[in-house]
Amino acid sequence: MAIPSPRSDDLTPSLGLPVQPEQRAEQRFTLLLRQAKLRTRSGEFLCVLRDVSTRGISVRTFHALPPDRRFAVELQQDKPFLIEKAWENEGEAGFWFKDRVDLNLLLEDDPAFPRRQIRVGLDMPIQLQSGPETGSATLFNLSQQGACFSADRSWARDQLLRLVSPALPEIRAKVRWRQGDLHGVVFEDTFTFREFAALLGRLRGLA
Repeated sequence: MAIPSPRSDDLTPSLGLPVQPEQRAEQRFTLLLRQAKLRTRSGEFLCVLRDVSTRGISVRTFHALPPDRRFAVELQQDKPFLIEKAWENEGEAGFWFKDRVDLNLLLEDDPAFPRRQIRVGLDMPIQLQSGPETGSATLFNLSQQGACFSADRSWARDQLLRLVSPALPEIRAKVRWRQGDLHGVVFEDTFTFREFAALLGRLRGLA
């Protein structure tokens, strides 16, 4: 992704954060609309990064956030930046960075997985069905297009499965890989980003 040029005007009011005179020369970007993950002790959630400066960010949200004050924002898998919640309104929130950040480092694409969709960690029991065959599994991560789980039995590559849980909509998937009891599946019908974000909120009782 080409990093947008920094604005010369003051972005901080759009973050909803107080402005200090020394902040006016800071590097800042606006109207980014970058998908991101928020990590907390209460779970992992999706948001859209809208505005960012070296001191803070504002995001669009799809449900109420948990009451935690400390979060981490992640645009690349396993590369979190620590933040603290400053304010929250319906559908939006603002955060301070715990430390000043290099915005180019924050916003750069992951060179190893430039098109990988955001994966969210879970620990959820589910049931698996394929015709008359059934089994149990623990869902470890979930994305818009697929999932990874540990199963109590082996399922064949390319086998069609139904992932069943009271907390999930009906999900039909095909096994793509297997390593021991771990299985990776790709969904027959994928989630939109909005649908996936709202689902994660419901799983945590926030929507």
